[in-house]
Amino acid sequence: MIRSWILTRVLRSFRTVSRLSLWFEMRFTALGRLLCTGAGAAAIFGIDPNQTVALQLAALLFAAVTVAMLTSIRWRPRLEIQRVVPDTVTVDVQTTYVVTIVNHGAHAEVGLILADCLATQYPNADEFRRTSRTHSEGRTNWFDQYVGFPRWLLMVRKSRGARLEPISIPIIPARGSVNVTAPLRAIRRGKLVFTNVELRRPDPLGLFFARHKIEQYAELVSLPKRYPIPPLSWVSERHFHRGGLALATTVGDSEEFIGLREYRPGDPLRHIHWRSFAKRGQPVVKVHQDEYFDRHALVIDTFLGHCAPSDFEAVISIAASFIQSERPSDSILDLVFIEQNVWRLTTGRGLSNNRQILLQLAQLEATQTDKFSDITSYMERYLDRLASVIMVGTTWGLTRQEFVNELRHRQLRCLALITPDDPDLVTYPATGLGQPNTVRPTHIAEDIGVITQALVGHAT
Repeated sequence: MIRSWILTRVLRSFRTVSRLSLWFEMRFTALGRLLCTGAGAAAIFGIDPNQTVALQLAALLFAAVTVAMLTSIRWRPRLEIQRVVPDTVTVDVQTTYVVTIVNHGAHAEVGLILADCLATQYPNADEFRRTSRTHSEGRTNWFDQYVGFPRWLLMVRKSRGARLEPISIPIIPARGSVNVTAPLRAIRRGKLVFTNVELRRPDPLGLFFARHKIEQYAELVSLPKRYPIPPLSWVSERHFHRGGLALATTVGDSEEFIGLREYRPGDPLRHIHWRSFAKRGQPVVKVHQDEYFDRHALVIDTFLGHCAPSDFEAVISIAASFIQSERPSDSILDLVFIEQNVWRLTTGRGLSNNRQILLQLAQLEATQTDKFSDITSYMERYLDRLASVIMVGTTWGLTRQEFVNELRHRQLRCLALITPDDPDLVTYPATGLGQPNTVRPTHIAEDIGVITQALVGHAT
């Protein structure tokens, strides 16, 4: 209890220090920060009565900074901001968006700097404690590892989703406008929220920025990073699917509609086409078509266990890579994962597109409760309609091995991939198709290439 209270107080102090540091960095120019540092040093030396020159220098520098701050108080520009951001971006892929600035004032605006702002979420004590158990801090010294401030800063920066650098704006003429292209590189997947735009103008001395904030909300989704994956040369069998393509998105008895016919005794009431019934005055039922097609399942194990969050991010990237990989045109892919309940999303043959699946995958979170048995129970309902299964996760255990053994018993192709805790672990393909293959989070493209190449050799 006491340790939790102390950690909460420490995190509050981190937040206060971070805000003060950010304010100092954003409001003072490089020259202004230099003068403030020099004024502080001169003031320290000026404590000595014999160092009168240092005291005079400190007073002069502080006066210059004070004048610069006072001259920046009354800046009230008449500016309008319009930001146009893309709907989606991809992690670690450089992109741009456009900001239009309209000057409704009677004077031109010169020397402005634009700083876009993203929503910030500060970690609480539980999140910080959980990250401290898994986050690697080998590059920091022992004091930073003990205090944890660099780790806290990293969590705050990642919560924003991207790092936006200030941009110099060309002269905005009176009653005119300019378009500014801003670079953007997402550092995590999920939703990125833009809250406001800050415009800054340096004072005549070039020490302090006057600030004008404009509320401008926008959001976009950062898709997971994807890697090129060679086509899996698996010879799959076309399975019979009662009801056709419509059944691919349901576990029940939904069917593919192809036409109408008159009602016959014994037809289910749910097959009645009520609109035609009301128009003709006689019962009319829908006719459905059965089809054969290839169907594959991609199972994401969301249980994190004691693994690092970066391992789960590797799992998401691997799954996204398989979703976007090349597949036969007559096949469909089911994405199966669990949050509170089991979800199944289907792509292929007009049921959905890869982008919609990636949007869902971009916001999938890891779980601390192992519910893989719920996935196995769900999958058993339609295993006889599958041609192959790909499993991706961070952990391995008896439940997962038993599920793989069941797949092999049913003669289903299975590729199991796990991301190990040890980043230095050398990856070797598993000896059998039902055994787990390790993929290093820092060598995803390389390791998957080795594994798929081994699968091709095994198939031949």
